Amino acid sequence: MAEEFLNPYTFVPAFPREGLPKELGDGRPPDRGRLRAGCWTGRIGVRLTVETPLLLLDTARGKPPSKGESGHLVYPIRIRDGRPHLAPTTVKGMLRATYETVTNSRFGVFDKHDAPLGFRRDAGFALGMVPVRVAAPGVLYRCQVATLEMYEKKSGATLYPDQNHEAPVHMQRLRALISGNGRNGAKVDGFVPADSQERLVPQRGQRQVEGTAYITGPNIEGKTSERFFYLDPSEPGPLPLAYEWSRLVEDWSRLIRNYQASHDEQELFRRHRPDGTTAAPGERIGAGPGQLAWSPHIYDKERTELKPGTVCYARMENDRVVGLYPVLVPRDVYPVTPAELLPRSLAPASCFEELSPADRVFGWVAPIGSGVRPAAYRGRLRIGPVLCDQKAEEAVENFDGDGVPLAILSGPKPQQGRFYLAESADRPQTPVPDRTPKEKLYQEGRGLRGRKVYWHHAGLDRTQHWSDGQGKVDPTQARVGKFYREYRRSWEPEDESGSLTANRYRTKKAVEQRDSQNRSIKGWIRPRTTFQFVIDVTDLDEIELGGLAWLLTLPPGHFHRLGYGRPLGFGSVRLDVDVERTELHSGEQYAGYYRSLSASLPSNNAKAILDEARHEFERLVSGSPQLVVVREAMLAVARGNLELPVCYPRVRPKELPDNVPAPPDPRGQNYEWFTANERIDDGVIAPSRGRSLPSPVNPPAQLIAYPAKDAEGADSAKNRGNRKARDKPVRSPRSGVSRKRRMG
Repeated sequence: MAEEFLNPYTFVPAFPREGLPKELGDGRPPDRGRLRAGCWTGRIGVRLTVETPLLLLDTARGKPPSKGESGHLVYPIRIRDGRPHLAPTTVKGMLRATYETVTNSRFGVFDKHDAPLGFRRDAGFALGMVPVRVAAPGVLYRCQVATLEMYEKKSGATLYPDQNHEAPVHMQRLRALISGNGRNGAKVDGFVPADSQERLVPQRGQRQVEGTAYITGPNIEGKTSERFFYLDPSEPGPLPLAYEWSRLVEDWSRLIRNYQASHDEQELFRRHRPDGTTAAPGERIGAGPGQLAWSPHIYDKERTELKPGTVCYARMENDRVVGLYPVLVPRDVYPVTPAELLPRSLAPASCFEELSPADRVFGWVAPIGSGVRPAAYRGRLRIGPVLCDQKAEEAVENFDGDGVPLAILSGPKPQQGRFYLAESADRPQTPVPDRTPKEKLYQEGRGLRGRKVYWHHAGLDRTQHWSDGQGKVDPTQARVGKFYREYRRSWEPEDESGSLTANRYRTKKAVEQRDSQNRSIKGWIRPRTTFQFVIDVTDLDEIELGGLAWLLTLPPGHFHRLGYGRPLGFGSVRLDVDVERTELHSGEQYAGYYRSLSASLPSNNAKAILDEARHEFERLVSGSPQLVVVREAMLAVARGNLELPVCYPRVRPKELPDNVPAPPDPRGQNYEWFTANERIDDGVIAPSRGRSLPSPVNPPAQLIAYPAKDAEGADSAKNRGNRKARDKPVRSPRSGVSRKRRMG
């Protein structure tokens, strides 16, 4: 039976708002000058109970560990006046997000999504590529290619300088001695700069040509050669273009920008050699991800322009150039951006007339640069101070030394269209069909899945799961009941091959992994800890109040998510109304109160008011098929699944017994699942692969773990050992000639 799991995040559908009940439609917020009849003002007391450890980290006080790589930080718990401090803005943000979701309001924020996303082309894409040289704007000549031996296979060290020759640089013009067929295994036996006075004497089977060096650096494990482009004598004229040159240039520039946006300055320019000195981006400093050289077009501005003398690859369709790429097996960019797939009715409001329920209740700020007036609305809900009922000694679980190293948290990856995209904007609950070709994901007509939410990790042992066990075995490799401790970083792997002993990976006892990819914590807020706060509301109508009441009275066993580390299981909290601290009055009652100098506000049954408002909101939701889908998805995620583990996708080691679920890989190679999911057989996605993230309800929400051998086979076949989103050409065979002969 296949091993099933829940991805840490899923999506609650967000439907176009045109078909919603009028009570949830867009409109100007109410006038603050008076309280409306039939609307409610007052306070709602709330008790927050911690279900799974809550991370309230003081990130401003993070410090380096006593042992570990540079870039790692250890965070303490945020304490104020001897008690854990939970900021009201944090609680308000949580409530705002859930209120937006349940009312299907406009997104409060949706920026940084207007650039096209990139994806990696499969190796088969190279079959339609030809090497070219740009002779002039719009003039491309097809080239032949020869391999140029450049590096030691094991270390990646350059073979130059040697004798009187320096290493060739990218786009340098060379004269070279070539042997072999230009389209089938040609190699460079010797070369000199094109303007050199040194003579090259062809030997038997050799010929002299002039061409351009194509240098990408030691960016692949085992790479030994670069490439040398020279004109193809069988292609006397320039290649015909399918589009205007300006379009090809713009497509090239957009692709280069996507490459460069995929990596930050730390990755490119702040790597360190073993001796602690700073390494150049194009330098190999070791083996594995982050240690190989970066491809020059990612960091070198000289590679960003298509100018005369540029050598690159052209994609050919119907004997015409349809695109230009810096490498043979490249990234590419989708024709449609995420912002273009978001229905206009869900985009952040641009003016007062477009405010949706969440904007009117929680507040609104105009998009930057819109220039509209008024440019903000304060909202009619305020969260008072959040007070912990217990002192820090009782509420906080403290850890000695450098604390507990957390597992690596994956950043958002919207380029994974199988997870983020829906079949259409009108059906956000329906994922993109499985086995959809990768290049056809972000296309016109598709939609976005909705709002990202994190599963409650149900079924965890409240005490044993959140401990380190006996300390004899890596705590991440030993199950507690049915589940592994997904929140913790594994001990250092014993080897890079991922070897197993019994039912777990081999790791070095108590050797923690602390590096720039993860963080450590000095403590957390214990389960069963309680906080109290008050929500002040002003002039909310019955539906607005009912939506809030619904969020504060979820069914038993359902939880909100709060704080850091939610994908790892932290921050499940329960909200309940404290009736004794709740007081609500209508606009009519306040009007009577203010008309008289002696009257007092009546003693209302606050619980009955909230119950009635919640029932009216439920009635409204039940009458809308779209809102029913939203509600059921929210409830499914809030209660979690008692039977399924929640973890980032991973593969099953081949040696693992069938009755044992796959433990966390201490090497952190979650990419293997995604590699296996994109496996290509005979030019199409393999059967049972290309899976999209299922809906949280109907059909079931689980994914399955692929066998590791499938992932490894696909990975090695496509030279994808280094998954730092680095693009590289397919390596040609080593020339095998002696250094002396190669130097000519």
